[in-house]
Amino acid sequence: MFYKTAKNASNYKICKTALANLNFENPEIIVEEDKNAVITDFTLTKNGLFYVKTKNGVEAKLYHFKENKEQNISIPKPSGSINLTSKNSKSKDLWIEIEGWTNNEERYHYNDKTTLFTEENLGEIVEFNELNDITIEEIEVTSHDGIKVPLSIMYKKGLKFNSANRLLMTGYGAYGISDVPYLDKYMLHWLNEGGIYASAHVRGGGEKGNKWHKGGYKTTKSNTWKDFIACTEYLLDKKYSSPKKTAIWSGSAGGILIGRAITERPDLYAAAFIRVGMLNALRSETGYNGANNTKEFGTFKDAVEFKALLEMDAFQHIKKGVKYPAVYLTAGMNDARVPAWQPAKFAARMQEATVSEKPVLLSVDFEGGHGFDASVNKKNEELVDVLSFFLWQTGHPDYQPKK
Repeated sequence: MFYKTAKNASNYKICKTALANLNFENPEIIVEEDKNAVITDFTLTKNGLFYVKTKNGVEAKLYHFKENKEQNISIPKPSGSINLTSKNSKSKDLWIEIEGWTNNEERYHYNDKTTLFTEENLGEIVEFNELNDITIEEIEVTSHDGIKVPLSIMYKKGLKFNSANRLLMTGYGAYGISDVPYLDKYMLHWLNEGGIYASAHVRGGGEKGNKWHKGGYKTTKSNTWKDFIACTEYLLDKKYSSPKKTAIWSGSAGGILIGRAITERPDLYAAAFIRVGMLNALRSETGYNGANNTKEFGTFKDAVEFKALLEMDAFQHIKKGVKYPAVYLTAGMNDARVPAWQPAKFAARMQEATVSEKPVLLSVDFEGGHGFDASVNKKNEELVDVLSFFLWQTGHPDYQPKK
């Protein structure tokens, strides 16, 4: 049995133990932990063990463990993420799927004899010529406690940094899930409108291994939105944009991130979109999926974890008389993960409390669920609504209401 574990290895290691005599306390270590990159995937073929290491969640490389040595395999193009597929350990067949900020998922078959890859996509790969002139910066920003947070920044070449650009930021930071590079429609259309797009790889995700996840988890959850705020401040200080032109978005558990960012630092943002977001963490345990989520966020039955839940509860941090940014929220009446009453409560209190005269909008899908499994048409309608909302609130002249 081969398996990947974070036990005594935050960035993971690959181990082996006999099925007839399982020994997880003292297994045979096949691939040691790499302190600079996370082992994100592996598979077995007749030719041995293949695995992926990813640095900061955005730079993925493929390796082959052969003759007790680690050998790097050159892939067709630089990739932010690599997924591996094989038939079984008796077959030589190996496929990789690679993806990046400016390219859709592409599938290749690996020839072990020639060490070359053959493209084997199941459908046509759509390429966007307008992304050929995009600059991508992968940097690290110092957070409130000195920790370095990866930040991905995308914009068209030749853009001037004079605080006049519109900026759209996103992040997630939960369950150890990495915000890996992929061709996001929000990014694509935002860049086409001349804006800057940024993804903050905050703690709570898995970009820097298991410790990164636990650094934004339960009692350490505040690091998630504080990392995001630090990334925002960096971009504003470096004149990528200004508060009146900065919009932010996320969804589901990312609602904690966005909700607390705008309640802690409303002065930094012009607009926020929260898609089926967790915004009332203190009450989440009583919802459909609440008991399951206590493993990630904590339980109100524990005094220490209760305080952590209160701290991450955006609803509880709305204050009257504050100039909050414009907010667009969505909810699904059949959502079994984040009940519709969470964004509804948040919208109602925010409408009552804010004095910015900016809109607080709630869109409810009475037939839908968590939103991410919606039809293509519904997703496209939401995309149009949200981007129009952002462009309106960040001052794009073509998206202002007609008088």
